[in-house]
Order: sequence, then C-alpha cells, then structure tokens
Amino acid sequence: MVYSYLIFPFIMKRLSKKRHVILGNSFLPKVAVIMSAYQEEFILRDKLNSLKEQNYPIDLLTFWIASDGSVDRTNQIIQDECKNMSNCHVFIYDKRRGKPTVINDLVSKAKAFYNDTEFIIILTDANVIFKNDLVTFLAKPFILPEISLVDSKIEPLNKVSKGISIPENFYLSRETLLKQNEGKWRGLSMGASGGCYAIRSNDYVPVPKDFLVDDFFISFHILLKGKKAILNPLAICYEEVSSSIGTEFKRRRRISAGNFQNLVYFLPLFSMKQLPLWFVFFSHKVIRWLGPVFVIISFLSLFYLAFYQVIIYNAIIILSLFLVAVLIFDKFFENINIHLPFLRGVRYFIIINAAILLGCFDFLKGIKNNVWEPTKRNQ
Repeated sequence: MVYSYLIFPFIMKRLSKKRHVILGNSFLPKVAVIMSAYQEEFILRDKLNSLKEQNYPIDLLTFWIASDGSVDRTNQIIQDECKNMSNCHVFIYDKRRGKPTVINDLVSKAKAFYNDTEFIIILTDANVIFKNDLVTFLAKPFILPEISLVDSKIEPLNKVSKGISIPENFYLSRETLLKQNEGKWRGLSMGASGGCYAIRSNDYVPVPKDFLVDDFFISFHILLKGKKAILNPLAICYEEVSSSIGTEFKRRRRISAGNFQNLVYFLPLFSMKQLPLWFVFFSHKVIRWLGPVFVIISFLSLFYLAFYQVIIYNAIIILSLFLVAVLIFDKFFENINIHLPFLRGVRYFIIINAAILLGCFDFLKGIKNNVWEPTKRNQ
C-alpha cells in the first residue's frame, strides 16, 4: 500500500518529467455532450446554464440529456431550460433504469443523428459544472489520432473545511496529478473521472447490464485497444465534494463493488505484450482495491509475531491500535466542532478502506442491478 500510494506516484512523476503532450492550436470536431440525470433539482439548472455558456461553435455542439425516472423537479427543469436550445435533445424516461443503461441509449441516438460518422462524446454527470471553455479543451487533444480519451480536471465547486472535505480534496488532487503523469508518460491515464471526460464515438463500448462503474469499463477498453488516454489540466469543471463521511462511505462502497466487477472482467485479458498498461493498472488500482485485505493480513501477522516478544512488533501493534482509536477521538472532536487535519485524515483513510472491503463483500454476494441513489450534496 505504501508502494501504491507513495512510491508509484513518485515513479510516475519521474518518468513523465521530460514528456509533454503537444496539443493543436485549433481543432474543432463535432461534439455530443451526453448526460443522465436523476433527482438533481438542486444543481441541474446551474449545470444546464454552464452548458449554454460554452464558447464552442454551436453548429458543432449537441446536447443529449435524459431524466432517468426522476420524481422531483428534474423533468420540469430540463424541459424549461432546453426548450429554446435548438441543439438540445431531451428524453424523459418514466421508469428508473440506471445511468449506464441510459447512457448506452443516448450514445446510440447520437450516433444515429451523426450517421455513424466519428465525433467526440463528452460523458458527464448532472452535478458537474462546466467552465465555459471546457468543451474546447477536451476536444483539442483529439487532433492527435492516437489519443482516444481526454479526462478533465475536477475542482471543488465550493471549498469548505468541515467533515471530510479537506482529506477528500487532498486525495482528489493527488489522483488528478497521478493520472496526468500517467497520461504524459505513455498515454495510460488510469480510469477516467466519471464526472466528465471525452472519448471518440467509435471507441465507445456499451456498458454491460448491472455494471456499477461505467467510466472505468469504458476507459480501460480504450487502453486495451492500444490507444492513449490523457488528462488535460486545462479542461476544468467543478463538483461539490460531500463533507459527510457517512455519505462518502456509501458512495465508495458502491464504487468498490463496481471496481471488483471490472477486475474480474478485465483480469483474464492480461497480456505481457501490454506490460506498461498492466503495470500501471496493478500499481494504481488493483493494489488499492485489495488494500483492506493487506491490512487484515498485516494485523494477524503482527499479533502472531508479537508472541515472540520482539519489541518492534509490539510497538507496531500499539501504533496500529492507536490509529484505530483515532476514529473515536476524531468523532469526539467533530461533535464539539474541532477539526484536526491529521486525525481527520487518518479517520478518512480507515473509513474509505472499510468501504472498499464491504464493497468487495457486496460484489461476492452478487450485484442484481446498476440502479443506485445519487450522492447527497451539501445543499
């Protein structure tokens, strides 16, 4: 785990230091922005306004927006905001089917609209707000034929310092930098940000039924084809980070179950001919997904070795128990409105790995469908 979280990012930083992706000054392909919304009445109007304010040529840009069985004001907001947008295609579904299924349908409709000629697809979540030049910076790198995926840089919509927002923002910024370096090294940016990323329409692979994490499934298929994925730090959008550790726990648990779906799906495709790809995959993703198992094995090993009365093992056990006690101390301080970054960071790390472990159990029990409740935002 030390290797995956600390050593591997350092390796990527060194390997990518002298590599740069050269982008064209002007490249304006046809672009289709595709979005599925469910119960997003609080943020949806801002999202649609950010789409309207894009500085991309309107004759080259279309929007494909669906409501996936929403029962709040989502349907009305979509219809009100899109009625005067000639390039906006709206679909209101009465029954909830899950984001991946809706996205598959919207991509098919967009391909039919463009007569199956190649265009750029931007997949985005309803709660992610676009900077006005986002589409432009996502589209520019596609001037290079070997690039098939361009990820965005997601920044906090509102910077807050309560709950787990500080460690969450720190983790996300580190992840962004790591994926940027992976892309600079060999075009192996691992796992697109589900909130907003762009791909070539010909490289879209329909997400299987009951898959929970569609962004990794789509992006890893592109890498398996030998094509490149990068993160463009100039393509900026904004997302509100939840400060509730309980909410984040549920989200990470669902994502974890989906990650193990992807692991079982892709692992049989391992090939020594694509060794750099699998090196990044195992170093960045697989080790972290299996991290809780490593922690449990380490604990059991330490308690066994402690019987030999070796001081260092006893000291490590005491330190480990102290880290567990951090959960209690941090919760106590949080209740009296005291936020200590170190305690909150340790608690965040423990809780997130617990969510990964439970997500693994959810996967082993079997995933029945890909329908899930959206994350509650700070409203």
